[in-house]
Amino acid sequence: MYELGIAAKYLIPRRRQLSVSIISMVSILVIAVVVWLIVVFFSVTNGLMNSWVDKLIALTAPVRVTPTPHYYQSHYYLIDSISGASDYSLKTIGEKWESNISDPYDANYDTETPLSWPAPERRENGDLIDPVQSAFAAIHNVVGVSGITATDYETTMANLRLRILRQKANPYSISADQRQSTLSQVSYLGSMDPNNQKLLQAIAPPSMQDLTNLLSLLAVKADDSLEEVPGPIQYERKSTVRQRLSHFFKNINIEQLKTPEGGWRISKELLPQQAVWDVTVIKRHNIVDRMVIAQQKNSTSLLSIPFGEGYKFEPAKLTIFNGNYALTATTGSKEEISKAHLKDMPPIFLEQGSIIHAKLNDSSISNANDASSLIFFVKFRLQDNVVEGPTQFGTLQISKATINTLFSEKPELKPFWTYSVNSNKEPAQLILPTIEGMGDGILLPKSFKTAGTLLGDTGYLSYYAPTASSIQEQRIPVFVSGFYDPGIIPIGGKYILAPKEITTLIRSFYNHEEVPLSNGINVRLDQPSDADNVKEQLQKAFAVAGITPYWKIETYRDFEFTKDIIQQLESEKRLYTLLATLIIIVACSNIISMLIILVNDKKLEIGILRSMGATSLSIAAIFGTCGLVMGAVGSLLGILAALITVRNIQPLVDFIGRMQGYEMFNPLFYGDSLPSEVSYEALTFVIGATTFISLLAGIIPAVKASLLKPSAILKAE
Repeated sequence: MYELGIAAKYLIPRRRQLSVSIISMVSILVIAVVVWLIVVFFSVTNGLMNSWVDKLIALTAPVRVTPTPHYYQSHYYLIDSISGASDYSLKTIGEKWESNISDPYDANYDTETPLSWPAPERRENGDLIDPVQSAFAAIHNVVGVSGITATDYETTMANLRLRILRQKANPYSISADQRQSTLSQVSYLGSMDPNNQKLLQAIAPPSMQDLTNLLSLLAVKADDSLEEVPGPIQYERKSTVRQRLSHFFKNINIEQLKTPEGGWRISKELLPQQAVWDVTVIKRHNIVDRMVIAQQKNSTSLLSIPFGEGYKFEPAKLTIFNGNYALTATTGSKEEISKAHLKDMPPIFLEQGSIIHAKLNDSSISNANDASSLIFFVKFRLQDNVVEGPTQFGTLQISKATINTLFSEKPELKPFWTYSVNSNKEPAQLILPTIEGMGDGILLPKSFKTAGTLLGDTGYLSYYAPTASSIQEQRIPVFVSGFYDPGIIPIGGKYILAPKEITTLIRSFYNHEEVPLSNGINVRLDQPSDADNVKEQLQKAFAVAGITPYWKIETYRDFEFTKDIIQQLESEKRLYTLLATLIIIVACSNIISMLIILVNDKKLEIGILRSMGATSLSIAAIFGTCGLVMGAVGSLLGILAALITVRNIQPLVDFIGRMQGYEMFNPLFYGDSLPSEVSYEALTFVIGATTFISLLAGIIPAVKASLLKPSAILKAE
């Protein structure tokens, strides 16, 4: 088609039409910038929204089936309380599901049912309607939805109390102090579903700080009698400590250690025979108290702990030779500060944050009284010298380690953290560990970590239960086995995940009807977008089974505590789409100006083409194609820039954060990293909108060109 050839000729920049070329390039550049910004913005926001929904579903489910008041007032539910076969206790939905008996009542053995109770609802054959079994059967019979599973859940309330035990640098001592405090929080307590794959993605792997804390607490005896003022620290038997240490190192391999705040005291046995180092001498009342050495020469780093009055710092040079040492000042008169045998040398500390390559001496576990007495073979460069040899772990911290997080089968020695078991036939299952002497593992939201909690912290869950004489506080020992990201769910910061046995026990002492959403069925799907379809199918199936009055079916968009958030996110998405469309219209409007100028510049050629037989439609097609190509080229350039930006979004955000002095996006709401995948929805929208609007922008100049009369053009020329 000759129209395309002519359009291509007009689009190629030429010197004779410099003004048109510049306007064309500016128009394409504006469109590219707009497309770039829109794709990046929508990719990040869509990724965040999807992440928030995934985290929301991780704590709940795409579809939830919850009991109505009709369920709790029914004969089916109440009959367990007077039935010997049910141990005269009300049953949870999970217990009802696992039971083989729908009607446990025995008229010959159990007491007579109260007259105030409703009559049992039966089918035509006389069988008692079993709403739980029927509900699970209906869920399993849903068609056209992949990965559908049903699991009962329980939620209750408990008070969590943890002991926070930490090592703290002491400027007046050469060793660290043990300091302890307590953390108390009334929280929601939910049963953890081991098959919840969304939760598996939301759990943060143990950090090096977590592992250091856990290792240091293995020798400490858990205390379930915490008071406002913490009592003295008690330690486990040596055999228990060594067993735990062996247990710990079965699932972790330490590769690097790090010096703590306040520095690390270097053992004199590690010092080489000959060495010269730049050090900082810390004097107290003009007497050398200690020396601090930086790992890199000419470093100005010092201990970040406050020293009181009477302390002063002086740069000096430390020389070690033949079992002796000499300390010489490097300022002023360069006088000799001290010189003596190495055994009389003041303590020397390696500056905080220094990295040390290390390998555990496995045999030291059998003789260790605690983690600090473990022996590591260390090797690190200290200014111009290499220091290596065995040393105690002491106050060092773990800097780098290889951690087992996924097991192919249930390990004999379970990790101290929440882990997953992978089976060839089934998806990975989450396991909360139970450690003798420490209690049951629990998962905390990451807000607890912000408050200072770390992996391995021990404590208890308390609740009140009636006894023979009074209502007394009961305590269940627990320890922190991991953290998860709850996203922006309102109750996420106070929602603790615990083994189902614990939630069942605590919940049994509360009135089920008075605790909203305390028990129900979670329906999980591979694709949350199938939630509405599942809800519709279940409503029909429940109606056929006659159990509709017993249940309330909701999708994650309907939950009372998430509905407002979901609606707000969807409203913002529609608003952003409208604003993006307006911005694209403004950007593409430049095409109109450029094409009008081009039409005026090419009037003579238009007149010649019309004289040679070109139709109005052909002329319009030439200039319409120009507008379409400009929009397409701008879109492609913008999309290419967006792809590069999105792939490297986190380094870019980190750079901006360093420039402004604080994080650009709060990890508490946006996670530790922004989404780095391009949204195909955004690409489709941008390409479609830009192409369509560019085509519309080219219509006005194209129509103008097609209406020009050949005779008038040639006569004017």
